[in-house]
Amino acid sequence: MKCYNHHDRDAFGICRACGKGLCLECLDEHDGAVVCKDNPKCKNFMKCLSILPFLSFCILLIILFMLIVD
Repeated sequence: MKCYNHHDRDAFGICRACGKGLCLECLDEHDGAVVCKDNPKCKNFMKCLSILPFLSFCILLIILFMLIVD
């Protein structure tokens, strides 16, 4: 697979957000995942994924509280 931005270079990673192949110059690491270096949408996507466990826990607590109060 070749880099999405540099067609003459081999890709060393695939962006977890958009799925593009990236060379070493184009990739960045965010919380252990490969993302596009210059694409803020990909970095924002990974930030949203990182708060999902916390949001799930909060929703679970709200549901449990509602069950106990009834």
